[in-house]
Amino acid sequence: MRIHLGHHFYGAGNLGDDFMLAGFLAALRTLAPLASCTCCVPFPLEPLRLRFPSITWLPCDEPTRARCIADSDVWLGLGGSPFQHALSRWFIDHLISEAGLCRSAGKPMFFLGIGVQTTDELANGDVARICAQAAAIWTRDDASAERLTALPSHPAVDAARDLAHIFFKESPPPTATAGRLTLVANFDYHGWSGQTAFVRATRQFPRPIFERVWLAQESRELPGAERALYAALGPEEQATWCLAVPDLLPTPVASLAETLERWPSGEWLVTSRYHAALAGAWAGSKIAIIATNEKLRAAARELACPVLSPSADESTVIETLLAGEAPHLSRSAATSVAAESAYGACDAFVRAARSAVAPGRGTP
Repeated sequence: MRIHLGHHFYGAGNLGDDFMLAGFLAALRTLAPLASCTCCVPFPLEPLRLRFPSITWLPCDEPTRARCIADSDVWLGLGGSPFQHALSRWFIDHLISEAGLCRSAGKPMFFLGIGVQTTDELANGDVARICAQAAAIWTRDDASAERLTALPSHPAVDAARDLAHIFFKESPPPTATAGRLTLVANFDYHGWSGQTAFVRATRQFPRPIFERVWLAQESRELPGAERALYAALGPEEQATWCLAVPDLLPTPVASLAETLERWPSGEWLVTSRYHAALAGAWAGSKIAIIATNEKLRAAARELACPVLSPSADESTVIETLLAGEAPHLSRSAATSVAAESAYGACDAFVRAARSAVAPGRGTP
């Protein structure tokens, strides 16, 4: 079976995408060991070829994409929130092009491990047509599946959990370090209205904190992302935090498991990054999620974590961190169930993809 991975955000610099992709590949090794994958991206290819050598990585020009789709058995949109277009239509426009190439080549489209953050995303006519063209969709949370099944015309839709859980089960992040507070702050090109209050609250927190880590899941210094927010701190405040960038480009460590070894899991984790929350659950952190979007609210529901407003004052920050202590001991069972759910979705995709391949064509 030949799979073309149609999403093109891999290699951009967000380590969460790599966690998710690694989970899919781990499942594929057992479910379809002879399957092959191609993917076209507009980012440097060599780091991806080193980290994920089982995928054939190619440039993202249209002739190359068209050839890959024509030579494939199935097209797969893997992970992310592909229908989100509040900030820009760049990904929707890419999917429109991919859908057209799939129609021309007669190739079935599937989506696996994706999220749908709002019903407004699906109200867009282009998005609705892309969903209607898909043969099947597996989501990473229940709410996303409910939104998709409300469409007038939709394919088979099943809810599962994020594919990163498969990777974390295979390669767990370091165990949470006692006395460490890890912050993963991202606000998608916006500022953080509650940043000053949060920083002050960490100095007043009534539990012993020996280390404060400002963790960048995103290696690029994008506006509103971790490194840009850290750079905006005053020198004295920067000195109280340790900046950690486990996967700094342009020369990231080839092995994702080795990169994960540098992940500074903290006894307390405050995050507005989805995959950082999942990593924290596997590490045994006491998690508070800054709920900037529905994806993060879904993670909070899945992990039974308290939610923190981006504009929370000092007392609310402290109360929320303390509330995060209560359920964390029960998360190991929840993460194992999530990994099984994600693996089940991969299994369902492989079976559906094999059924869609014409007899005599493709590989197992």
